[in-house]
Amino acid sequence: MRIRGICRLAVIGLAIAGAAVPSWAGSIGLTWDPAAGASGYRVYYGTASRQYTASLDVGNVTTAAISGLGNCTTWYLAVKAYNSVGESPDYSNEVSGWPRPEITSVTPGMQGSQYTMQILGTNFQTGVAVDVDAADSDTITLSEVRAVSCGEIQAAATIDPTTEGVQPAAVGFHRLTIENPDTVYAETLALEVRIDPERFDVNDGDETTLDRLDGKDTAWISKLHSLRIGDSAYDPDGDLNGDGWIDGEDLSYIAANFGLCWSGNAWTLESCPSDLQ
Repeated sequence: MRIRGICRLAVIGLAIAGAAVPSWAGSIGLTWDPAAGASGYRVYYGTASRQYTASLDVGNVTTAAISGLGNCTTWYLAVKAYNSVGESPDYSNEVSGWPRPEITSVTPGMQGSQYTMQILGTNFQTGVAVDVDAADSDTITLSEVRAVSCGEIQAAATIDPTTEGVQPAAVGFHRLTIENPDTVYAETLALEVRIDPERFDVNDGDETTLDRLDGKDTAWISKLHSLRIGDSAYDPDGDLNGDGWIDGEDLSYIAANFGLCWSGNAWTLESCPSDLQ
């Protein structure tokens, strides 16, 4: 029986994250052109081309997210239209792809560090790209990105400042975008940048107080208080948390460790000369 009144429909393609079709790990979103005379649509899918083992009636819509799909697997999908007479005898064109990538954890980085970042999750394809937001690209650099497996990505990461006079990366979580070669992508606030406590010794030009936090350090910060990026006197070395302002929060880092000495990895009283303990 041929269904009359339903024109052949065309699937536009896999919907990317952030479009009208939400998707998540284990799911694929797609969208298609409406078919004249249709009152609803059924999505067919499986792990072999044109061999569909499951279907889902999505109703009278032209977008859908198919969930519960196995990760790191190529899925093939097509759509049929239906109305009160029955279902179209023809499938739409077929689309294929992996479910949307997902990030579960990212190796954190400290200001001033260069390290191999490990990104764990699922649905990472060979040729995957990893990017930070444009606003972070001047202080966080990722290179040599590669998918070690469908569940792991490695990248060479540089977190500024790697030298004095360079704007530091902001302390806190930063957004990462993971995009597979099929253009399906995911975004999440996953990369944590931690403060470098060694930078608290802002008055490091004074050999007599080097590696000790004292009044000269608080005076140094206080002199630049309220300056921000763009001001002629702004000094990024005083912007300890990298938020673009030299303010009370930067001063608080020194105050919390006032009178302590640098041990090589922390500010402690035991690291000070005996006459200063």
